[in-house]
Amino acid sequence: MLKEERLKTIVDKVQEETRVLVADLSRALGVSEMTIRRDLQELETTGWIDRVHGGALLAKRQKNRLEPPALERMDSMMAEKKRIADYIVNLVEPGEMLFIGSGTTTLYIAQALSGRDNLTVVSNALPILNELGTNSKMTVIGVGGFLRRAELSMIGSLAEAEIRNLRVDKVIIGMRGIHPEHGLTSDHPQEILTDRQIMSISDTVIVAADHTKVGQVASSITAPIEKASVIVTSTGADAKLVREIEKKGSQVILV
Repeated sequence: MLKEERLKTIVDKVQEETRVLVADLSRALGVSEMTIRRDLQELETTGWIDRVHGGALLAKRQKNRLEPPALERMDSMMAEKKRIADYIVNLVEPGEMLFIGSGTTTLYIAQALSGRDNLTVVSNALPILNELGTNSKMTVIGVGGFLRRAELSMIGSLAEAEIRNLRVDKVIIGMRGIHPEHGLTSDHPQEILTDRQIMSISDTVIVAADHTKVGQVASSITAPIEKASVIVTSTGADAKLVREIEKKGSQVILV
């Protein structure tokens, strides 16, 4: 098991059980207790856990910083998300193959695309597949994997194996944090490898995120900022940060 996979497993377990023991993790993951202690030390620096004698607890501040489930976020910044969606669908050319990631802004994009034909859309997000599945003139491909219930998305090694074999014209993906120095970040380590794999299958990566995400730094680094070809955000984004992001080579569109 790779280190990042091990960290994902530990985070999953501490979220489910709120408390983990070094000895139990060592046996379950097949590594030494010293390795587990180093893993816990690293996770503590990202704010995911609080270490205690013999193990770790889910950090109290982490319970408050996690995003609510996707369907509960649909009304948040709705006008901005719809403007972003309307702009991005105009970037989509007939005949293209797209990958659309999970999230609320990307779901608005799927809704705006739902009447289009002559497109192929791939997604690991159940709400997006449900939205587009009624259009008989659009080719829709679903990616399987382990269900992340809060986002209703498929993640993990099974999803990554499927995505690895794809090549698409454009990737459209949401992001929790966008920062010129700290890059594209997420609050969910268990999604990092899946999101990285998604972003690797196209030369054009479009990040869709309202202005509240610009300047935010979440706990887990997904990719450097320059991995985003285009960032489409709302007009409230900090102008200084936008200039710094553009200096890194990513185009920023304010709508």
